[in-house]
Amino acid sequence: PSSKMPWFKGWAVERKEGKADGKCLIEALDAILPPSRPTDKALRLPLQDVYKIGGIGTVP
Repeated sequence: PSSKMPWFKGWAVERKEGKADGKCLIEALDAILPPSRPTDKALRLPLQDVYKIGGIGTVP
């Protein structure tokens, strides 16, 4: 704890995988669990723009 923030006791989170706690931002970022993604399904990406190119057709 810092003398400028005596009220801050740290952070803690409980989840299915277990408990995590810490006192700084780096520990909080390290405690983030990436979501599980299905690798057996097709990859889906959002389209931003669609271009119509003469001689080629429509290109996402």
